Amino acid sequence: MPCKHIEVKTFKLAHSTSDTVKIEHVEKPYGEYSSPVVSIAIYSEGSKKTSEVEIPYENIEEFFKALNESVALCDSIPRSKIHDELSAPIGGGA
Repeated sequence: MPCKHIEVKTFKLAHSTSDTVKIEHVEKPYGEYSSPVVSIAIYSEGSKKTSEVEIPYENIEEFFKALNESVALCDSIPRSKIHDELSAPIGGGA
């Protein structure tokens, strides 16, 4: 049986007009006896794959933990709200 991709979810990438993130379950990614992985890929304009990472299911819990730690780190860094320095709700100034 060849490698089989099963789409789990596709969603729009933040801060982009046409890029998407696609999550897939991949059966037999490296041949008949390989273990399944999760594929996380970024597509430009919905069709051109620009990056991809494949994570073995055995590493998923550690991956989730690292993502949560990254979110907590990001939340802990003080920063001004976007466009505060311009006194405008969107770019371009007042």
